[in-house]
Amino acid sequence: MLQRQRFVAVGILLFPILAPSQQSAPPSSTPITPRGDQSSYTLKVNSQLVLLDTVVRDQKGNAVRNLKRDGFTILEDGVPQPISAFEAIDTTAPSAERPVIHSTEELEKTTPNTPVTILVLDELTTRFEDEYFARYSLGKYLGAQNKTLSEPTILLARTYNRTMVLRDYTTSRKEILDALNRHFVGNAWRASVPEQASNLFGAGFASLIEVAKATEGHAGHKNLIWLGRGFPTIEWSNLTADQAGALQTAIVSCSNLLRDARITLYSINPSGISVSRESTVDSNGNLPLTDPFAGQIDFDTIAESTGGIAMHGRNDVDRMIAQAVGNGEVFYSLAYRSAAPSDDDPKKLHRIKVVMKDPRFIATSRDGYYTHNQESVAALQASGDVSDARELDLAGAINGLMVYSGIPLEVARRDKSDQYQITFPAEPLALEETDGKLTGQIDLIVLSFDRFGKALSKSGRVISLHLPALPAGTSENRKVTINATVENTGTAARIRFVMRAHLTGRIGAENYFLADRNLLKDPSTGLKVNRSQPK
Repeated sequence: MLQRQRFVAVGILLFPILAPSQQSAPPSSTPITPRGDQSSYTLKVNSQLVLLDTVVRDQKGNAVRNLKRDGFTILEDGVPQPISAFEAIDTTAPSAERPVIHSTEELEKTTPNTPVTILVLDELTTRFEDEYFARYSLGKYLGAQNKTLSEPTILLARTYNRTMVLRDYTTSRKEILDALNRHFVGNAWRASVPEQASNLFGAGFASLIEVAKATEGHAGHKNLIWLGRGFPTIEWSNLTADQAGALQTAIVSCSNLLRDARITLYSINPSGISVSRESTVDSNGNLPLTDPFAGQIDFDTIAESTGGIAMHGRNDVDRMIAQAVGNGEVFYSLAYRSAAPSDDDPKKLHRIKVVMKDPRFIATSRDGYYTHNQESVAALQASGDVSDARELDLAGAINGLMVYSGIPLEVARRDKSDQYQITFPAEPLALEETDGKLTGQIDLIVLSFDRFGKALSKSGRVISLHLPALPAGTSENRKVTINATVENTGTAARIRFVMRAHLTGRIGAENYFLADRNLLKDPSTGLKVNRSQPK
């Protein structure tokens, strides 16, 4: 199978991704079936609101519960803003629902608004001995938890060229520990890729974007806990004008993606190296209205801009993990209407500060936001196939194993044939009304892989959808089903389906396993073969 080298631009940087040659598949029909879902956490906001997931601690570092809306004041660029929505969330409370979750599919079907924890083992810039200590500390933390975790948790590992899904979302402590113990540390890439700062920065930045795009469909808050050094520091003074402009655009895009996905990033460096950082408040306790990205760009800056914390210089990494997880278990969700004009400069950061009525309490939340300026990407080649530019936009979804919930996909195979049905909700597509119908386009890419992770085939098409218009006052709750043919799958062990909505940019991705996933040697799983566990 011939492969060609492709490059994905992340800001100013390029990193290679191997992709198989492109094939074609015809568009399919769109039968409609009803859709229903359930939720347990209820805060909903629209695109006109800014949502702030806010942790409140007392002076001893303990979580503060049972606060009311009037205990908070939101400042945008120093100006107080009325709070439009408020919710107190505590997943550790005795009355809190603790559903049993074993996959992204179960998560979205049963509790689509529950907070979740995302654990990432950084094998990109972290030294081997520090990787070992991070794994040991994570195991120690998990060993001290209840058999059923308070939040659904996913375990990932990041190397230079891939994000490995060690364990999909689960509330089982045992399942996370088993996956941790079965993991191959992914350092093999170091033999073939120069460890240049630009390469590592690009891969680290791309991983944040990948996680944000993969999880944006889940409405609940996400605590992203990154165990490792993150990407190297970039100094603005070392960049050309063009490079600086491209990096600024990438920062804006990444910040918006993390914001929209409700991700708070916690950076935990297991190496024990202390990092001196300037305070983010002045001598009067006020937040300076300056851009946090105006100086050097590093992983800690990204974490703190999302409302997270950068933790260094301690040997009790298990306790740091516990602190980060705890911040995602007890928090407050506040929302207010943005004061930014519609024609605002997309590179202008609007600074946010949450001030507590009780001065004994300290609030930590996202420190600002950029207005959106989404750039369109050409979807079609002259042949009607998905364009190379759009494939670059989908690179992480195409080459990985992670389920993308931006468009939840349900995949069914027809009688062990090469025919598959892909069902998805119409709502994330934001179809437009044209001549009495709701219309829009999606990209569909289908790939097959053998049990070693080698790509066997790929097809990509742009599909036009036409649905009947909805009666006035009716909300979109329909599902769409399309058909896809996957050819030459005699040795295939996994089929991957990737979809992108043109109007919203949302991405859906799902795997269909033709073989027991516990027996795969696919590097995307990052796991040793386990012959004892069921499929």
